[in-house]
Amino acid sequence: MNYHIGNMLIYQEFNGKNQCPLCAIRNILERRLTEQYLNESVMEDFQRRMVNEKGFCLHHTEMMLARQNKLSLTLQHITRLTALKGRLEITAEPKIAKEMADFFIDSDSRCVICDGVEVNMIRYYKTVAEMFFAEKKFKEILQNTKGFCLEHFGQLLRYASFARTRKKDYIYTLTKLEQASVQSLLEDLNWFAAKHDYRNADKPWNGAEDSLLRSVVKMHGDRAK
Repeated sequence: MNYHIGNMLIYQEFNGKNQCPLCAIRNILERRLTEQYLNESVMEDFQRRMVNEKGFCLHHTEMMLARQNKLSLTLQHITRLTALKGRLEITAEPKIAKEMADFFIDSDSRCVICDGVEVNMIRYYKTVAEMFFAEKKFKEILQNTKGFCLEHFGQLLRYASFARTRKKDYIYTLTKLEQASVQSLLEDLNWFAAKHDYRNADKPWNGAEDSLLRSVVKMHGDRAK
Protein backbone atom coordinates (compact mmCIF):
# COMPACT_ATOMS: atom_id res chain seq x y z
CA MET A 1 0.00 0.00 0.00
CA ASN A 2 1.23 3.46 -0.92
CA TYR A 3 1.13 5.54 2.27
CA HIS A 4 1.55 9.31 1.95
CA ILE A 5 0.21 12.44 3.61
CA GLY A 6 -2.84 12.52 1.34
CA ASN A 7 -4.14 9.07 2.29
CA MET A 8 -2.68 8.42 5.76
CA LEU A 9 -5.89 9.34 7.60
CA ILE A 10 -7.93 7.19 5.22
CA TYR A 11 -5.83 4.10 6.00
CA GLN A 12 -5.92 5.03 9.69
CA GLU A 13 -9.68 5.51 10.01
CA PHE A 14 -11.00 3.00 7.46
CA ASN A 15 -10.27 0.38 10.08
CA GLY A 16 -13.58 -1.48 10.39
CA LYS A 17 -14.26 0.06 13.82
CA ASN A 18 -15.69 3.52 13.08
CA GLN A 19 -19.41 3.89 12.44
CA CYS A 20 -18.41 6.41 9.78
CA PRO A 21 -14.72 6.62 8.84
CA LEU A 22 -15.21 10.00 7.18
CA CYS A 23 -16.79 11.42 10.33
CA ALA A 24 -13.66 10.27 12.17
CA ILE A 25 -11.47 12.07 9.62
CA ARG A 26 -13.59 15.20 9.76
CA ASN A 27 -13.37 15.22 13.56
CA ILE A 28 -9.58 15.06 13.39
CA LEU A 29 -9.56 17.99 10.96
CA GLU A 30 -11.96 19.98 13.15
CA ARG A 31 -9.82 19.46 16.25
CA ARG A 32 -6.67 20.44 14.38
CA LEU A 33 -8.24 23.65 13.08
CA THR A 34 -9.75 24.43 16.48
CA GLU A 35 -6.31 24.21 18.06
CA GLN A 36 -4.83 26.24 15.22
CA TYR A 37 -7.26 29.11 15.76
CA LEU A 38 -6.48 29.08 19.47
CA ASN A 39 -2.72 29.16 18.91
CA GLU A 40 -0.62 30.34 15.98
CA SER A 41 -3.53 31.70 13.91
CA VAL A 42 -4.35 34.27 16.59
CA MET A 43 -1.40 36.40 15.49
CA GLU A 44 -1.45 35.77 11.72
CA ASP A 45 -2.81 38.75 9.79
CA PHE A 46 -4.52 36.68 7.10
CA GLN A 47 -6.25 34.42 9.60
CA ARG A 48 -7.35 37.40 11.68
CA ARG A 49 -8.88 38.95 8.55
CA MET A 50 -10.75 35.72 7.87
CA VAL A 51 -12.07 35.71 11.43
CA ASN A 52 -13.11 39.35 10.99
CA GLU A 53 -15.03 38.43 7.86
CA LYS A 54 -16.63 35.12 8.85
CA GLY A 55 -16.19 34.36 12.54
CA PHE A 56 -17.10 30.94 13.97
CA CYS A 57 -20.31 28.93 14.13
CA LEU A 58 -21.68 27.96 17.55
CA HIS A 59 -20.42 24.37 17.28
CA HIS A 60 -16.81 25.40 16.73
CA THR A 61 -17.06 28.23 19.25
CA GLU A 62 -18.14 25.67 21.85
CA MET A 63 -15.23 23.42 20.86
CA MET A 64 -12.81 26.31 21.45
CA LEU A 65 -14.57 27.33 24.64
CA ALA A 66 -14.10 23.81 26.04
CA ARG A 67 -10.33 24.17 25.74
CA GLN A 68 -7.93 25.89 28.10
CA ASN A 69 -6.84 28.87 26.01
CA LYS A 70 -9.58 31.35 26.88
CA LEU A 71 -7.37 34.36 26.10
CA SER A 72 -7.00 33.37 22.44
CA LEU A 73 -10.75 32.91 22.07
CA THR A 74 -11.30 36.28 23.75
CA LEU A 75 -8.96 37.92 21.23
CA GLN A 76 -10.81 36.22 18.38
CA HIS A 77 -14.11 37.51 19.75
CA ILE A 78 -12.76 41.03 20.08
CA THR A 79 -11.70 40.87 16.44
CA ARG A 80 -15.01 39.48 15.20
CA LEU A 81 -17.28 41.64 17.35
CA THR A 82 -15.39 44.78 16.34
CA ALA A 83 -15.95 43.86 12.69
CA LEU A 84 -19.66 43.22 13.34
CA LYS A 85 -19.99 46.52 15.19
CA GLY A 86 -18.75 48.24 12.04
CA ARG A 87 -21.83 46.92 10.22
CA LEU A 88 -24.21 48.17 12.89
CA GLU A 89 -25.66 51.56 11.99
CA ILE A 90 -28.07 53.75 13.94
CA THR A 91 -30.83 54.50 11.45
CA ALA A 92 -34.53 55.03 10.95
CA GLU A 93 -34.46 53.99 7.28
CA PRO A 94 -36.35 50.73 6.52
CA LYS A 95 -34.07 49.87 3.57
CA ILE A 96 -30.92 50.15 5.66
CA ALA A 97 -32.61 48.23 8.48
CA LYS A 98 -33.54 45.44 6.03
CA GLU A 99 -29.93 45.17 4.82
CA MET A 100 -28.69 45.01 8.41
CA ALA A 101 -31.33 42.41 9.27
CA ASP A 102 -30.22 40.14 6.42
CA PHE A 103 -26.56 40.54 7.36
CA PHE A 104 -26.93 39.88 11.09
CA ILE A 105 -29.39 37.02 10.68
CA ASP A 106 -26.85 35.34 8.40
CA SER A 107 -23.82 36.25 10.54
CA ASP A 108 -23.90 33.00 12.54
CA SER A 109 -24.03 30.79 9.45
CA ARG A 110 -20.48 31.66 8.32
CA CYS A 111 -17.47 29.98 9.93
CA VAL A 112 -13.79 29.86 9.02
CA ILE A 113 -13.38 26.41 10.57
CA CYS A 114 -16.40 24.99 8.72
CA ASP A 115 -14.96 26.35 5.47
CA GLY A 116 -11.51 24.90 6.19
CA VAL A 117 -12.93 21.49 7.08
CA GLU A 118 -15.13 21.40 3.97
CA VAL A 119 -12.24 22.20 1.62
CA ASN A 120 -10.22 19.36 3.12
CA MET A 121 -13.13 16.92 3.15
CA ILE A 122 -13.75 17.41 -0.56
CA ARG A 123 -10.14 16.38 -1.09
CA TYR A 124 -10.77 13.21 0.95
CA TYR A 125 -13.95 12.31 -0.97
CA LYS A 126 -11.93 12.50 -4.17
CA THR A 127 -8.97 10.62 -2.69
CA VAL A 128 -11.12 7.67 -1.57
CA ALA A 129 -12.34 7.27 -5.16
CA GLU A 130 -8.82 7.68 -6.54
CA MET A 131 -7.52 5.02 -4.16
CA PHE A 132 -10.26 2.63 -5.27
CA PHE A 133 -9.06 3.14 -8.84
CA ALA A 134 -5.32 2.96 -8.18
CA GLU A 135 -4.84 0.51 -5.29
CA LYS A 136 -6.13 -3.03 -5.71
CA LYS A 137 -6.28 -3.81 -1.99
CA PHE A 138 -8.29 -0.72 -1.14
CA LYS A 139 -11.57 -2.25 -2.33
CA GLU A 140 -11.29 -4.88 0.41
CA ILE A 141 -10.48 -2.19 2.98
CA LEU A 142 -13.59 -0.25 1.91
CA GLN A 143 -15.79 -3.36 2.05
CA ASN A 144 -14.62 -4.09 5.60
CA THR A 145 -15.84 -0.76 6.96
CA LYS A 146 -19.21 -0.35 8.68
CA GLY A 147 -20.45 1.99 5.96
CA PHE A 148 -20.91 5.74 6.35
CA CYS A 149 -23.27 8.33 7.75
CA LEU A 150 -25.80 9.30 5.09
CA GLU A 151 -24.18 12.67 4.36
CA HIS A 152 -20.76 11.18 3.74
CA PHE A 153 -22.24 8.30 1.75
CA GLY A 154 -23.85 10.91 -0.49
CA GLN A 155 -20.61 12.85 -0.80
CA LEU A 156 -18.70 9.73 -1.84
CA LEU A 157 -21.27 9.10 -4.56
CA ARG A 158 -21.05 12.74 -5.68
CA TYR A 159 -17.31 12.40 -6.33
CA ALA A 160 -17.43 8.85 -7.70
CA SER A 161 -16.13 10.04 -11.09
CA PHE A 162 -12.65 10.24 -9.52
CA ALA A 163 -12.59 6.44 -9.59
CA ARG A 164 -12.26 6.90 -13.36
CA THR A 165 -12.56 3.63 -15.28
CA ARG A 166 -13.57 1.80 -12.10
CA LYS A 167 -16.40 4.22 -11.34
CA LYS A 168 -19.22 1.70 -11.81
CA ASP A 169 -17.51 -0.88 -9.62
CA TYR A 170 -16.91 1.84 -7.02
CA ILE A 171 -20.55 2.94 -7.02
CA TYR A 172 -21.75 -0.66 -6.81
CA THR A 173 -19.38 -1.39 -3.91
CA LEU A 174 -20.47 1.74 -2.04
CA THR A 175 -24.20 1.20 -2.48
CA LYS A 176 -24.03 -2.50 -1.60
CA LEU A 177 -21.99 -1.70 1.51
CA GLU A 178 -24.35 1.08 2.62
CA GLN A 179 -27.50 -0.96 2.05
CA ALA A 180 -26.09 -3.80 4.15
CA SER A 181 -25.11 -1.31 6.86
CA VAL A 182 -28.59 0.23 6.98
CA GLN A 183 -30.28 -3.20 6.95
CA SER A 184 -28.13 -4.41 9.85
CA LEU A 185 -28.88 -1.24 11.78
CA LEU A 186 -32.63 -1.63 11.20
CA GLU A 187 -32.50 -5.20 12.52
CA ASP A 188 -30.73 -4.00 15.66
CA LEU A 189 -33.18 -1.12 16.12
CA ASN A 190 -36.12 -3.48 15.83
CA TRP A 191 -34.58 -5.78 18.42
CA PHE A 192 -33.83 -2.76 20.65
CA ALA A 193 -37.54 -1.89 20.48
CA ALA A 194 -38.57 -5.52 21.04
CA LYS A 195 -36.38 -5.71 24.16
CA HIS A 196 -38.71 -3.21 25.81
CA ASP A 197 -41.43 -5.86 25.74
CA TYR A 198 -41.33 -7.62 29.12
CA ARG A 199 -41.49 -10.98 27.35
CA ASN A 200 -38.02 -10.31 25.88
CA ALA A 201 -36.49 -8.86 29.04
CA ASP A 202 -34.34 -11.92 29.75
CA LYS A 203 -33.24 -12.45 26.16
CA PRO A 204 -29.75 -11.31 25.06
CA TRP A 205 -29.24 -7.91 23.42
CA ASN A 206 -27.17 -9.42 20.61
CA GLY A 207 -25.28 -6.16 20.18
CA ALA A 208 -28.40 -4.02 19.76
CA GLU A 209 -28.05 -2.09 23.02
CA ASP A 210 -26.28 0.84 21.32
CA SER A 211 -28.28 0.73 18.10
CA LEU A 212 -30.11 4.01 18.76
CA LEU A 213 -26.82 5.86 19.17
CA ARG A 214 -25.51 4.22 16.00
CA SER A 215 -28.68 5.29 14.20
CA VAL A 216 -28.11 8.91 15.27
CA VAL A 217 -24.61 8.72 13.75
CA LYS A 218 -25.97 7.12 10.58
CA MET A 219 -28.54 9.87 10.05
CA HIS A 220 -26.73 12.90 11.47
CA GLY A 221 -23.03 12.05 11.58
CA ASP A 222 -20.64 11.99 14.51
CA ARG A 223 -19.48 15.50 15.40
CA ALA A 224 -16.23 16.39 17.14
CA LYS A 225 -16.39 17.78 20.66
